[in-house]
Amino acid sequence: MLLAAGALAQTTNDFAATTNHTPELAVTLEPGEFVGQERVIRERLTSGTNEFMFVVPDGLKTETAPDGMIALIASDRTYFVSLRFVAAPPANPELKAALRERIASQYVQASNLEEFTTTMANREGTGFQLRQDLPKVGRRLIRILWVPFKAGVMEFVLNSDHNTASAGQGAFDMILLTFRSNERGKVEIVRRSEKT
Repeated sequence: MLLAAGALAQTTNDFAATTNHTPELAVTLEPGEFVGQERVIRERLTSGTNEFMFVVPDGLKTETAPDGMIALIASDRTYFVSLRFVAAPPANPELKAALRERIASQYVQASNLEEFTTTMANREGTGFQLRQDLPKVGRRLIRILWVPFKAGVMEFVLNSDHNTASAGQGAFDMILLTFRSNERGKVEIVRRSEKT
């Protein structure tokens, strides 16, 4: 599944070819507080002096790909969430059009394309949700979100089996809700409480 995601991550449009380099991410897992008998694990991503952090959803294992993509994969491998920097157009208003172009070129047999926006780490991102039918794999739910940071445009992708879409969506949402950046100072760690 990760190899398929890597193949889909290859750029085919002109705006990406004009950019020389996308930042690499280094990954560190950091154990945190206990909530009940479960330990909260945070993932710290660094790229130069830029730092990002989020809570790793229960049951997901982190793997890194040679192209710099980081994937958090469900133990039953029915869904994964990937993060990476992507080459992006120079102006923010083009972000939506560039993402739409990327989806059109990479996701064949896509249907039910729906646009959404979200705010995370004080940044507004633009995204699309779609369904894809793949031979021998089945129906997939895919959500792609691009968020511009000072370090570059970060891509968040949920790729889930149709039958586990709600679990995949829950993991995706948790990553987005807990995602923090050091753009405005030190990364803020919000401790989880047993009372929530």
